[in-house]
Amino acid sequence: MMPELPPVAESWLRDTLLRRAHPLLLSFDAGWCLRDVHGDAAFHGFDSGDAGRALRELQDLFIGLPLDGHQELPFIELSNGRSAHVHLIADPPGFHVLLLDAEEERVQQRAQQQLGNEAVLAGHEKSKAIGRLQEIRNELERQRASLEEANALKNALIATLSHDFRTPLTSIFGYLHLLEGPAADAARARQALGAIRRNATYLFTLAENLLEYGRGEAGALLNPGVLSVDALARDIDDMFRPLAEDKRLAFEVGVERDDGSVVPLFDEVRVRQVAVNLLSNAVRYTAQGTVSARFAWRGGRLRIEIADTGIGISPEFRERVFKPFNRGGQAGSKGAGLGLSIVRRLVEQMGGTLALDSAPGRGTRFTIDLPPLASLPAPAGLDPAATPWKKDFDVLVVDDDPDVAQLLEALLLDLGFRVRVAGDANAAVAEVMRRPPDLLLIDVEMPGLSGNAAVFRLRSNGYRGRIVTLSATSTGEARDASLRAGADYYLTKPLNLDQFVGVVQRATASPVGA
Repeated sequence: MMPELPPVAESWLRDTLLRRAHPLLLSFDAGWCLRDVHGDAAFHGFDSGDAGRALRELQDLFIGLPLDGHQELPFIELSNGRSAHVHLIADPPGFHVLLLDAEEERVQQRAQQQLGNEAVLAGHEKSKAIGRLQEIRNELERQRASLEEANALKNALIATLSHDFRTPLTSIFGYLHLLEGPAADAARARQALGAIRRNATYLFTLAENLLEYGRGEAGALLNPGVLSVDALARDIDDMFRPLAEDKRLAFEVGVERDDGSVVPLFDEVRVRQVAVNLLSNAVRYTAQGTVSARFAWRGGRLRIEIADTGIGISPEFRERVFKPFNRGGQAGSKGAGLGLSIVRRLVEQMGGTLALDSAPGRGTRFTIDLPPLASLPAPAGLDPAATPWKKDFDVLVVDDDPDVAQLLEALLLDLGFRVRVAGDANAAVAEVMRRPPDLLLIDVEMPGLSGNAAVFRLRSNGYRGRIVTLSATSTGEARDASLRAGADYYLTKPLNLDQFVGVVQRATASPVGA
């Protein structure tokens, strides 16, 4: 029950509420005929020429509602756009309709609704932010795991470099010391040379694998070229037969081919690396029996089969042996754990397939099937291998490494050429301009003026002789850079002697300037 107020307070309150509410009382008879109007009609839009329409809208609000009791309709939007609380007050035989201004309440309500909507949106954004933070957290966790894996690989790499390089180098230096000693008889020399060959072969394979692993997937640029399977088979035989014979293993290398109208092109460096890695494992893990390599042309595709009668691979280790730095896939593992991971990567880069058939105690067979990277029409006429030698050529060898320069000089002298040697590119340019050779063999990576820069300078000055560039970089970009500079051929180190001889033969067989 409302307490009694002092008259002055009650009067002030009544005036204040009435002023704020802008009350309008419309009195009707039972038939909705307007009898009287009290209050602020203009405020609620009932004093205009369209008051009749406003009254009809008001009447429509109460259709179906009894008129003999109190009815309340809050927040009704009037024809003038304002909001009002509409009350029906029974007063038989008629009734009254009271309108009270609700505009301020509507604004407040809308403000509250807006705040509620904003709260909902904020909650949605918060949920999205939490989800995004969770994604970031998961990504950071993945990166942390990746960094931990990279750190583990780094530690494994350091361990590999520490052990797997030092051990064969120790053997090489030790046997070299024996060869240089006064008691180096023929038998001991053969033993020492065999040990040096084994360890040098292992170091070569390991170095190639580490370089390939370091290049990663970015090193997948392929260099199509004519692949001499016969030369590859001879190299494989020369490299691994002494190692197999030292272990009293039978070693077999075979080549099968079908004649075709095209010459398929393959990446010789990668094909050779695949074969060397698989044969290194085969010889290492075979204690007795046979190691074999088969190279076959089948419908323009190259198939490589490497088989051994060694310790084999258990089923549970089938996938593990292809992981980098894995050294637990085979009992007695001594390698760096890179070979098979590199083999899989190289085969995939060349678009080929790799199959593994193995069982403990039964041996292992790897089958590689490679599609050609491109093809050329089969050459007509004479076999290039039968092209007669022109051994009276003058050759200039340029290399800043004296040992390499002396090796190239000795090889070329054995082939019957006249040979000059220069130790840097500037000296080579001067020597060529003084007395142009028929053939220039020049290293790319030299201090000061590079081999490519020297080749470009010589071509710009009119030198027309054949040029072979030598480099330790086996990428396609390096090869293209040398050829663009003006070289005719590009060879990578360490040199494949059969390939080297073949390139020299082709270079000297064609006329200078052709």
